[in-house]
Amino acid sequence: MYEEAISRLSESGRSKSSALTANPISFIVGSAMAGAYIGFGDIIMFTVGAHADPAWSHLVMGAVFASALTIVIFAGSELFTGMAMYMPLALLSGKTGLIDLLRVWILCWLGNFAGAFLLAVLFKLGGGGVLLGDGSPAFFAAVAAKISAPAHELFARGIICNWLVCLAIWMAYRTENDAAKVFLIFWPIMIFVAAGFEHCVANMFAFSLALLGPHPATISVYGALHNLVFVTLGNIVGGGIMVAGGYWVQFAGTAQATSTLAARRTTPPVSRNS
Repeated sequence: MYEEAISRLSESGRSKSSALTANPISFIVGSAMAGAYIGFGDIIMFTVGAHADPAWSHLVMGAVFASALTIVIFAGSELFTGMAMYMPLALLSGKTGLIDLLRVWILCWLGNFAGAFLLAVLFKLGGGGVLLGDGSPAFFAAVAAKISAPAHELFARGIICNWLVCLAIWMAYRTENDAAKVFLIFWPIMIFVAAGFEHCVANMFAFSLALLGPHPATISVYGALHNLVFVTLGNIVGGGIMVAGGYWVQFAGTAQATSTLAARRTTPPVSRNS
């Protein structure tokens, strides 16, 4: 049932590993672009959320942030949270090795951070918009809440977040219709933002901008690193186990059952007289 989707996604993982080996600079640039694209989503999300009615603000922020993954999917770039699903599937399919998986994850994460940080610098130089203007109290409060959350909460929120993000990517891969892709991407992303789950790349931009701005003492580099460590680990589990692992187990179990049934049908019956 899932053979085609797993084949396509695992092939994506193999191609990411090959691209990194062939041209590391291109791969890192593509990763930086993804970090910036997610940062664009942060900008619009915090901009509209700053003055939205509190009763609707989370829903509105989730709806507009879906634009970020839509840009990543359609424009093309290398997003760490997607790699959390692609690379385990490539590994399980025998298309890449563990060292390749780790190299892709590490360099993609660093590239995403570089792109998110660069956008934050440019946005700050451009005046900071609503985020560092009249919406700064809401922005800094949101960042401070992320930084002060305990490790177990960040880890759990990271799992659920990337479970949803990778579901969006998974569903988009299962259709060739571009309009359907946009619709399918929207719902999981809206859910994760509206519910307050944690995405490491989105946090890279938010923390960079907050630290560059006139932030309160509750926002620190140590707090940002604390968040990113546990959210990143949760994102890996969400994409690698909850989505990649879950569908792989279903696929492997179905394939094994089909193989066993076919073997039974082709095995000649044993004579009772033998």
